[in-house]
Amino acid sequence: MIDDDREWLEGAGGRSRVARPEIVDSWRRCRLSGVNPDDVTVVPGEPCLDSRIARVAIPVLSAMADIMIGANTSLLLSAPDGTMLWRWSEDSRLAALLDRRSAVVGTRWNEDIIGTNGLGTALETTRPIVVNGAEHFSEALHAFTCAGAPIRHPVTRRVAGVLSVTSLVEDASPLMAPTLLKLAREVEEQLYSESTVRERELLHHFLAERRRGRNAVVAVNEDVVIANKAGARLQVDHRALWNQVEAGVRDSANLELDVADGTGPVQWHTIEHAGSVVGLVIVAEPTEPNRPVPRRATTDVDAPRTPRWPQLAGLLREFARGCDRLIVAGETGAGKRTLLNETFGPVEELDCAAAEEIGSETWLGLARSTLVRDRTSGPVMLAHLEALGAPTCRALGRILDAVPRSDGPLAVAATWNPPGGEPEPAVRALLDRFAAEPFEVPPLRKRPDDVMRRLVGQGPGMPVLSAEAAERVRVHPWPGNHRQLEEFRRWLSRQNRPVLDVGDLPPGWSREAARARLTTIQAAEADAIADALRLHDGNKAAAASHLGISRSSLYRKMREYRLR
Repeated sequence: MIDDDREWLEGAGGRSRVARPEIVDSWRRCRLSGVNPDDVTVVPGEPCLDSRIARVAIPVLSAMADIMIGANTSLLLSAPDGTMLWRWSEDSRLAALLDRRSAVVGTRWNEDIIGTNGLGTALETTRPIVVNGAEHFSEALHAFTCAGAPIRHPVTRRVAGVLSVTSLVEDASPLMAPTLLKLAREVEEQLYSESTVRERELLHHFLAERRRGRNAVVAVNEDVVIANKAGARLQVDHRALWNQVEAGVRDSANLELDVADGTGPVQWHTIEHAGSVVGLVIVAEPTEPNRPVPRRATTDVDAPRTPRWPQLAGLLREFARGCDRLIVAGETGAGKRTLLNETFGPVEELDCAAAEEIGSETWLGLARSTLVRDRTSGPVMLAHLEALGAPTCRALGRILDAVPRSDGPLAVAATWNPPGGEPEPAVRALLDRFAAEPFEVPPLRKRPDDVMRRLVGQGPGMPVLSAEAAERVRVHPWPGNHRQLEEFRRWLSRQNRPVLDVGDLPPGWSREAARARLTTIQAAEADAIADALRLHDGNKAAAASHLGISRSSLYRKMREYRLR
């Protein structure tokens, strides 16, 4: 990475003067994924040369590489999971350098493993990109220039693989990117010709209906869903619908079509080929403009025992009855401050985390003037109580002792993210000045209905989640709670596919899901390894020595706990 930009990324310098926005965004993702910028981490994949993308793309690329690619360039193909499937190169020097950097068939080149690179970053963003020299996150790749482009299945529009043209920096050509896009289009055309009759018939009927006007159009079979933007907002349960067709329902009067409220008149017809039904096309008139269409409500059978967000405000108000001080506890990002504002607000907020920034003496003076004066406009919120050090806790306790107590209404509320273990005595003494029991705000992983409520009705253009993807979203552990959920909503808005399946969800989710399944002891061990890696800036040899284990044991446990 360029030195100025490395300092900027680590927060030690001014604004980046060199890197392009897409490269900076990639570097941020790499940092969050724990990628080591000083080396290339080799992670084996499972190359399947019998996969569709390998069967179709390799013959096409082999036939065209000699004609379209220069002698000092290499051509790489990866699977949708980032595993390199194929590599072509006539330049023995370049091939040797790629071997030295482990750019070989069978290794995974995902961005969260290798860092910014043509294959992994194109796969992560699903957009073409050129990564030149020092724009690579890993310094081991600074000698290379690589252009990467996703290969999309022409019917499903899912990423079927990624193609990359790679050369040494001094041999890079401005023709790399257009040549790469030409090759990717050639592969996509071959994928279309290899598509099944069922897929082609489905696409043909979908396009025919879409040309007729602005109607919502959805075409489905047992494996594929194709929809325009208006059709995506119908949020049809295509699997349940297809099950009816397979059960023999052919009359539209007998078809149970469950779509969102506000949908206009709906028509549908089957697609038949050689005497059998190969698909179904659903057409609906446009709904009222700018009217959000909610998803189908969750059934009572699926309802969690944990209270939903709309219920929490009422429960908190009842909990605070006759109490002038209370603590609202919960994980970071669970919504504690938002809940207090919605229930009693707007409340006046004192951020305990600011004590370190402005100085404890200044902050305590502000706290004294706010808490001791007569109040008629609602309670004061002490946010992030866990951020206070022991001396400040003792001083704040003395200030609270000067505030007259009463039997209500609520005068002082504090938000608290309980640390592991028992709080130290000064903190415990401060907590004892509040109600004996805190009000607990459950984390998002225990409120799946609240998660889905935040993700629906987001307006035109937002993709629809397939049944499997929606279930994965519901059971996701959401370690960052609302902050992570908000980032996921932004990620959703950038996707250019009408329907997202499980395989389209962010790659990092698999690691978080795996973390959620760890036992308490395993989670503690994973935390210790992650802390050691951070302490030694990703140096695995130093981290293994710090932990008192062999390097091979460290690598094994990193794979087991999905640590990078």
